[in-house]
Amino acid sequence: MQDQNFEPLPWSIKYIAGFLVAVELLLSAGDYGIIRELRGSAFAFGALWPGLVWQGWQPMYAGQSIGMMLSHAFLHSGMLHMAMNTVVIMGLGKRLGAVLSNGQLLAVFGISAVAGGLVFLALNRGEIPVVGASGAVFGFFGVWKYFEYTARRRMGLTLGPIWQFIGTLALLNVALYFMVGGMLAWEAHLGGFIAGWLMGMVFARRPRQAGRGPHR
Repeated sequence: MQDQNFEPLPWSIKYIAGFLVAVELLLSAGDYGIIRELRGSAFAFGALWPGLVWQGWQPMYAGQSIGMMLSHAFLHSGMLHMAMNTVVIMGLGKRLGAVLSNGQLLAVFGISAVAGGLVFLALNRGEIPVVGASGAVFGFFGVWKYFEYTARRRMGLTLGPIWQFIGTLALLNVALYFMVGGMLAWEAHLGGFIAGWLMGMVFARRPRQAGRGPHR
């Protein structure tokens, strides 16, 4: 008998995860010579390039400086990078699927990715591009922690665990920044988390509609 407490993975999260995996499999196939090399071209067209905004670089296509705000979230530096982000998105997406609609979950991914890109550009004017869904990942963290924040306040519980979690995330970013020689887009993480927290404030006032049945 199926566990009545079982909550299926929302279809929005399935599609996000499936697309992230499919893109990386395609790029990895090029890396290993199974098909022609694609990662370089994908990065040229889809990565977040600060030079397009701050240094007047020539775009590869019209509107690239806008499109890259989202497209960079679907590209990764390799299979491990993609797997880490996808696993977290699936875990948090399933948890948040109990309180958010599929449309809201898609909004968390897209808006957090864009916010992460905007904050990165605001604080970084270098030439190294950004790829990865980590801004969106931190957006899911932000929504999750805002809901926990409101729940603990409503129940009169201490907010210490919330601040401890946020502090731990910050320290982890600092540690990873030095471990990878500065090749960590902490600015995108910051922007994504802030966007997620703010979306949590909005979603808490407009929860998903009742009576819609389980995610499929």
